[in-house]
Amino acid sequence: MATDLRQQLERVNAKTTLVMEKYALMQQRLAQARAEIERLNDELRRSRQAAEALELRLEYLTVSHTVASGAEQVEHTKAMIDELVRDIDRCIADLAD
Repeated sequence: MATDLRQQLERVNAKTTLVMEKYALMQQRLAQARAEIERLNDELRRSRQAAEALELRLEYLTVSHTVASGAEQVEHTKAMIDELVRDIDRCIADLAD
């Protein structure tokens, strides 16, 4: 009877050790996954900033080419410049807050 109890305790101890090892491994994987998520979020943030900068540059180039193209698109150019001025004013207001 004592040997059966001792064997059961040894099996339970072995299983507990195995569960603890697997838990530690899962904790490590979770930490790695969180680090990867943070890295990907940083990369996404940088990509979005780059995209915004490129869109702004494209808009500026469009305005400059529109101005250079001729008098027929002067009104369109003025509207784009007005929108840019409004954007700048909004940015200044946000910075003032």
